[in-house]
Amino acid sequence: MKTLSENDIHKLIQAVHSSRKYRDLLLPDDLLRDLISVNLPTSKDLAELKTNFRKALHNVIAPYLEDIDYKQETHQLQKIAPTLKHPESLKAYCLEIMSRHASTKERLPHLDQFFGTIHETVGAPNSILDLACALDPLCLPWMNLQPDVSFKAYDINGARIGFLQAFFQIAFPGAQAFQQDILLNPPPERADCAFFFKEAHRLEKRQPGATRILIENTDVHTFILSLPAMDLKGHHSLEATHRHLVEKTLKGTNWQQDVRQVGNELLFFIRKEPAK
Repeated sequence: MKTLSENDIHKLIQAVHSSRKYRDLLLPDDLLRDLISVNLPTSKDLAELKTNFRKALHNVIAPYLEDIDYKQETHQLQKIAPTLKHPESLKAYCLEIMSRHASTKERLPHLDQFFGTIHETVGAPNSILDLACALDPLCLPWMNLQPDVSFKAYDINGARIGFLQAFFQIAFPGAQAFQQDILLNPPPERADCAFFFKEAHRLEKRQPGATRILIENTDVHTFILSLPAMDLKGHHSLEATHRHLVEKTLKGTNWQQDVRQVGNELLFFIRKEPAK
């Protein structure tokens, strides 16, 4: 297909917004339009476009789906807010929620070492962008940041962003959460560093070369990218594949990288600017 009417585009988008699988995510229209546009040239007719669009959407969104009712969790969070003023209670709450998300659950035994490694490598940043954040912001109690640090989190799941903003208001009032497609609309502000944890391999499935585009369009000194060294079941090594992904991303640039491993995560510290 070469073209698609605005009416057909609208119908495809509305079908997503009303579907039982995706309606609670409140996905941004610009993401859905982009996936339609990318799949339009390779689809022979509207029926095939619908199929290709659904597949592409699943590939992008599947990692964001978990058994968490964010509206219910937000309500519960507000009920227990006074107890979260105590550091140990706050940590216990964060651990319980993160244990329900596969990506953050895998990191839980190594939280102190993980963020200790980041501090050792980049020092104490004054501003952080957490890109495609999922539940990473619940790691804030382990980040040991100064109270005045600017922390901004971005995710495409609208319900999750609502939950994170409620969490920030209670526990980290200086932090902010935004629903945003970071590939189409990267954060415009300057920051010391960006977190992009366990998402680059998925972003590449959406658009080959997208990781390079994201790093280029993110105005930071250091871009901290992590990728799993093994699959979630621990059966297959992904290290060579993911090292190659980063090497390919950096090819032809003057960016420098350091690589560290904590638990099952390879941490790539990509410096876009020379050290002062």
